[in-house]
Amino acid sequence: MFRYIERVPAATDPRYASSLAHGLALLDAFADAPAGLSNKQLAERTGLSKASISRLSTQLLARGLLLFDAGTRRYRLGSSALTLGYPLLASLGVRRLARLPMGQLAEELGGAVSLAMRNHRHMVYVETCRWHQPSAFKPDVGAALPLLASAVGRAWLASAAPAERAEALAALRAHAPAQLAAWAPALAQASRDLAQHGLCFSPGHFQRDVHAVAVPLDVRLGGERLVLNCGLPARRLAPGELAERVAPRLLALARHIEQEWRAESASAVPPTAAWPPPPAPAPARRRAADDPANAAAQTLARGLDLLACFQPGDEVLGNAQLARRLGLSPQTVVRLTYTLVQLGLLRRDPLGGSGYRLGAGTVAIAYPMLAGLRLRALARPGMLALSQKIGGAVSLGLRHQAGMVYVQTAWRTDGRLLPPDTGAVMPMLATAMGRAWLCGARPAERRAALNEIAVRDPAAARRHAGVVERAMAQFARHGHCSSRDFRPEIEAVAVPFAQPVDAIRFVLNCGVLAPQPLPARKVLALGSALTELVHELEAALAT
Repeated sequence: MFRYIERVPAATDPRYASSLAHGLALLDAFADAPAGLSNKQLAERTGLSKASISRLSTQLLARGLLLFDAGTRRYRLGSSALTLGYPLLASLGVRRLARLPMGQLAEELGGAVSLAMRNHRHMVYVETCRWHQPSAFKPDVGAALPLLASAVGRAWLASAAPAERAEALAALRAHAPAQLAAWAPALAQASRDLAQHGLCFSPGHFQRDVHAVAVPLDVRLGGERLVLNCGLPARRLAPGELAERVAPRLLALARHIEQEWRAESASAVPPTAAWPPPPAPAPARRRAADDPANAAAQTLARGLDLLACFQPGDEVLGNAQLARRLGLSPQTVVRLTYTLVQLGLLRRDPLGGSGYRLGAGTVAIAYPMLAGLRLRALARPGMLALSQKIGGAVSLGLRHQAGMVYVQTAWRTDGRLLPPDTGAVMPMLATAMGRAWLCGARPAERRAALNEIAVRDPAAARRHAGVVERAMAQFARHGHCSSRDFRPEIEAVAVPFAQPVDAIRFVLNCGVLAPQPLPARKVLALGSALTELVHELEAALAT
């Protein structure tokens, strides 16, 4: 089983906050448990007492990182797990340039093409495009692959600077010396392959039925190097095809991405995204004094609030800035940041500053939830086809506290335009997606959501007074909701699914650039196309 949060031995450094690590270990326990875990199962997986789990889970529940099903008495990951790593994903501008050609290559080769960055002993996918045909090989954003066995990890190691490579190998040696020794010949071969061919291979070494090749990119974002990877089912490859056909295509794609990135970086005015996601509203934070008088729970709460300080645009924050935002002492913040660095959720600014950036571990936390949403995989082919047909973005979302969060977006036109991304949070009342969710919800669900909006964002509730009634009237007439309130240059239309899927109520949304309001017939056409796709997916789910 993968560890999505890096584990470290019991630390003797006084800066290490064990209670914060214990609380985050609860999230790590869901790595292969899409159906959820009981209190007893969490205790077995983490080694913590049931009493400790109850205290720590209270903080995770309050922040939406866990949900509790009273019927099954099980916990599962909540939507806040998706939003935690969104600021990191939003800062990786090369994803915007790479997404379209990556998707094209994935379909041409019949595999998956991914971008990854290092997180301690793993490589974490920050972008993945895969062939839409059913396959057991289904990588996704947040998937964590081992450095030693994977092509993407070997490419990172083989291309690292000597000091960087020595640091990584030392960590691997301390964690699993026998494993490092066993893979030493493969690492030596990877270095030769990189020197001779410019890429590295893993023919079934990580997953026996998947052969992979990887290319390190000459692109640094926030001081971090990215690696481009392609994996294909072994059964679809002829002998020698990985090196003779796949590798040259991946290498050409890497050079294309590098060229595009250099051109954009040299531009005086970088291209503007079609609809850049707005900063997610900061979660409501409680001061430690308001929490139960329990040191472990308070430390976990403070660590979670520290991670929530990072919003899109806040690439680097120092201890002093974090202390001011949280109202905590510098000494407390030092303990929190030190621990989060050890766990891979923060990283020290590699550009030489004294601040911190979000680590790839924040993206990896969401992987079990994303991988467990079966509707995402089922919907993707139809979403891609509809995106190409309408010339816009098609997104799948679900409720997140007082808003909506995107769990998947399909975009098949201009690769330089950035639609809302996985983990992006949008307001409920101003967006077509949020309004459609309210229209599709049961009355009790709708009342609960509106009450939460009134508490969390009373200004928005006043600003959009009457919008729910108008949205419900539109939904009753046409079966969809539309809005230009969130982005006036975008016509957005959304349709809710009639019933929850695996206990989650989803909405399908599309957005097209339209400086002027679209004619009513075109809005109706968008709504009809969305409704048709929703009905197709509902029928597929029923089989």
